Amino acid sequence: MNSRPPLTRMVLALASCLCGTASAVPLEPGDTLDAFSQVAPRTGEPPTRRTELRITQDAHTLFIEVRAWDPEPAGIVAQQMRRDAEGLLGDDHVAVVIDVDGQGRNGYLFAVNPNGAQYDSLIFDGGQERRDWDALWRSEASVDAQGWSARMSIPLSALGLRADADEPLWRINAERWMPRGSERVRLAGASPDREVFALGEALPMRGVRPDRTGWGVRLKSSLRAVSESAAASGTGRSRRQLEPGLELFHQSASGLRTTAALNIDFGDAEADERVVNLSRFELFRPEKREFFLQDAGRFSFGGLSMMSPIPYYSRRVGLDAQGRGRSLDAGLKFSGSVGELDFGLFGARVAGGPVAPGLPDQRSADVSVARVSRSFGESHRAGLIATAGNPQGSSGSHLWGLDYQFRDSRWQGERTLETHVWMQESTNPGLGSDQATGFSLNYPNLGPKAYVSVQRIGERFEPALGFLDEAGVTRSEGSVGWWHRTEAGQDIVPGVDWNLRRRLDGSERSWLLNPEVELVNAAGDFLLPEIFFEGDRVARAFSPVPGLTVAPGNYRWHYLYLLSETSRSRPVSAIVEWRNGGYYTGRRNDQGLTLRWHPSSRWSAAVGGMRNAIRFDEGRFTVRMATLRIDHTPSTQLAGSLLLQWDNVSHELGASGRLRWQWEPGRELIFSIDRLGYTGEQRDTLPGQTRALLKLVWTLER
Repeated sequence: MNSRPPLTRMVLALASCLCGTASAVPLEPGDTLDAFSQVAPRTGEPPTRRTELRITQDAHTLFIEVRAWDPEPAGIVAQQMRRDAEGLLGDDHVAVVIDVDGQGRNGYLFAVNPNGAQYDSLIFDGGQERRDWDALWRSEASVDAQGWSARMSIPLSALGLRADADEPLWRINAERWMPRGSERVRLAGASPDREVFALGEALPMRGVRPDRTGWGVRLKSSLRAVSESAAASGTGRSRRQLEPGLELFHQSASGLRTTAALNIDFGDAEADERVVNLSRFELFRPEKREFFLQDAGRFSFGGLSMMSPIPYYSRRVGLDAQGRGRSLDAGLKFSGSVGELDFGLFGARVAGGPVAPGLPDQRSADVSVARVSRSFGESHRAGLIATAGNPQGSSGSHLWGLDYQFRDSRWQGERTLETHVWMQESTNPGLGSDQATGFSLNYPNLGPKAYVSVQRIGERFEPALGFLDEAGVTRSEGSVGWWHRTEAGQDIVPGVDWNLRRRLDGSERSWLLNPEVELVNAAGDFLLPEIFFEGDRVARAFSPVPGLTVAPGNYRWHYLYLLSETSRSRPVSAIVEWRNGGYYTGRRNDQGLTLRWHPSSRWSAAVGGMRNAIRFDEGRFTVRMATLRIDHTPSTQLAGSLLLQWDNVSHELGASGRLRWQWEPGRELIFSIDRLGYTGEQRDTLPGQTRALLKLVWTLER
C-alpha cells in the first residue's frame, strides 16, 4: 500500500521526468548577433528586416549596440518617450535579456525604442517578470535612412556581477518587435508560446567581470521637503519638515549585495489606480517603491507572486491600510548566490506615528524576512522562508514555509511544464498557530494547455507580513483549453475556467464555471467573450455597495462578459469592458471604456470610465468611476504626469502630480503633490488632504 498522499506522488512522478538541455558553444562578447528567427507571424522563418546586436564592456559598464534595419523609416512606430511606459512595448523596440548567473533562474530585461526611451524588468523563477523593477542605466537612439540604431550603457553593478568568478557563463536572448507587419523576431526560443524572458531558452555567452579595483559602492543621498495639511498628517495640525535620507548599495566581489536605507519617505511613489471593490475580499496591489523592488525575485515563494497567500508582501511595510506612504526609519537587505544557493535577508524598522485625528498613534515596528532556496539540476528547486514581526506594531508574529518548484521548458521535447508545492505555518498572538498548503501545475503550450491550483488555508492562519484574502477555506481554480496559432500569426484559444471555494466549517460554498474564446491577432488586438455560471452559499450578510445587502442564503446566476483591447501600437487605442446578467438576487450591468491617445512621443493622455449598475428587489445602486491621466515627456530625462480619479462610493476626488528631472547622471529632482478631496455630502463633513514633496537626489558610485 502506498502511504504517500496523491499530491506527493504526483510531484515525485513529475520530478522523475527531468530532462537535460543540449550543450552549445558559448557566444563571445563582441560577437555580432544577427541570427534572428520569426516568432510571428510566420514562426521559424527568416526575418523580413535585419537586426544586429553587439555586446562589449569596459571595466565598469556593459554596452549593447543595436542596429535595426528598416527600408521604410517613415513607418517606424515610436510613440513613447516616458521611461517604463507599458505602451513602449507596442512601439518598435529591441529587448535584451541577460542571466548573469547562468542558472536559468534570475535575470534582467532591458528594452529601448527608437526615441531612446527605456524599459526594464526583473526576471525570476526562470520565466516570471516583475515590470515594476528599475535600474539606473543610460540609452540613446536615432532614426536614419536605413532604419534606427540604439546604444544601451548598463553599469555592471546593476547586474550583480561577481568579480571573483574565473570564467562566468551567462545566458542571453534578444527580441525585436516591428508593428508594421506585426513581426516579432528572436535570437532563441522562437516558439510563440515562449516569452523572450523564458531563461531556459537563452543562449550561453561568456560573461564579463567587473573591475576588481572599484569599491562596489553606490551612495544615494537625498534631501526632501515635505508639507502636509492637518488632515493628511493625522495629527490635526499641518506639518512641514526638511529631512535627509540615505540609501547605500554595495556589491562585493563574491556577488553579495547589501542595501541599507535610513529615513526613507515613499511619498514620491506612483499613486495606486482607483478600484471599487465589489467583492468580500481584499484586493492585491503591486509594489511600486524602488527600495523593495531591488532583488525582489530573491524573495519569491511557491509561485505566489500575485496570488494569496503570499508570505512576504512588501506593501505591508511602510504603507497604511489606504496605501498611503509612511517613512522607513531604517532598512537593511542582503541578497546573492553561493553556488546553487540563492538567498535574501531583509530587516526594517517602520516609523510609528499618528494614523488619523482622534485615533491612537501607531507604534513603530521591527520586521524581518529570510529566504533561502537551492537548485538541484536545471529543473528542480527547493526553498525555505521565514518572517518575523507585524507592521502594525504588535509583537509575537512569526511565519515559516517550505516550497518546491519543478520547471522544465523541454519536457517531452519542446513543451513547458511547471509545478509548485508549498506549505506555510503562522503564529500570532491571540490566534495561535495554523497552516496553509498548496499545489499548482502549469502547462502553457501551443495545442493543449492547462493550469490548476489547489489550496487549503487554516482558520487561524494569518501571515502578518504577507497577503491573505481569506482564511479557513479550501479552494481550487484552473483552466483547460487549446491554443491554436494560424499561419497569419493569429491566436485562437477556446477554453473553460473554473473556481471552487468551500469554508472549512462547511458554512459557505461557491463555484464558478466560464467557457471562453480568446482571440488575438498578430498586431496585438485582443477580444475575449465569456459566459459565466456562478453559485454562492452566503453565511454572513455583506454589502457590495452602499444600501444594498446580500442576505445569507443560496444563490445561482449567470451572465455574459466581453473584454476587448486594441493594440498600443496605434496613436489611438482603447479598452472596452461589458457585462450583463444575473447577480445574487438581482442583475448587474457593467460598462467600461478607456481611451488612450498619443498625439506625439512627448504627449499622451488616457481617459476612462466605469459603470456598475446593480439592481436588487429592495433597491438599486450604480457605481461610477472616472480617471484622467496626462503625461508630458519632453525628453528621456524629464517627465511629468497628472492623474485624476473619482468614484461615487467613497466620494473621493484624488489628484496626483509627479515631476521627475534627471539633469545629469546621478543628479535628480523629484516633485510630487497629492490632493484628496470629497464630493457629495462628504464634502461638508470630511476635510481635504494635501501632501507635497520636493526631493533632491545625489548618487555617487565608486
